Amino acid sequence: MRKFGLTFLVLILAIQAITLYAQTNERPKPWFSLSIEATDPSNPPEFYTADRQVVMVTYTNISDEDSSFSCYMEQACGLDMHVLLDGAPAKETEGMRELREERHPTKPVRQVNGVPAPQWSGSVQAPHTLKPGKSVTRPLAIADYFHMSKPGTYTITVSQETDPNHPEKSVTVWSNTLTIVVEKPKASAAK
Repeated sequence: MRKFGLTFLVLILAIQAITLYAQTNERPKPWFSLSIEATDPSNPPEFYTADRQVVMVTYTNISDEDSSFSCYMEQACGLDMHVLLDGAPAKETEGMRELREERHPTKPVRQVNGVPAPQWSGSVQAPHTLKPGKSVTRPLAIADYFHMSKPGTYTITVSQETDPNHPEKSVTVWSNTLTIVVEKPKASAAK
């Protein structure tokens, strides 16, 4: 009987420890959602020309609290872009290679007085306070990062980490998938 009681006590303590461990290692729920939509090429957003494929990225606060949203003037603003052409990865531009190098440098980081110097490519944008249920929308010139002039069906999805500096606490938030069809140029009629 005594052995049974001791086994029962150890089992109860083990269940409590497992429950506590599971609760402390849960990833937090993201505070935002992402959605993307195509822009009308004949009416591009301000500062963009009709020859650049632009999508509008909307961040929506899905939490119950005010949240601060800010990013560098870097157009991609921490977004990862997933672009396929007819089901295969679309060809990247030099802009995408530069963005990847900026985010994950392979060259030694410049130091000032022994401290890594900031590698900003632009100025910092003032943070927006997003109330619960409110959104902020930013243009993203996707064609600056992927060649999108080849005819075919492009599928575009963006994602972003909630806390990229702490991967153990971060959650990946995915947008909807957008489909854009680039038609073959029509042959000119002989005159």
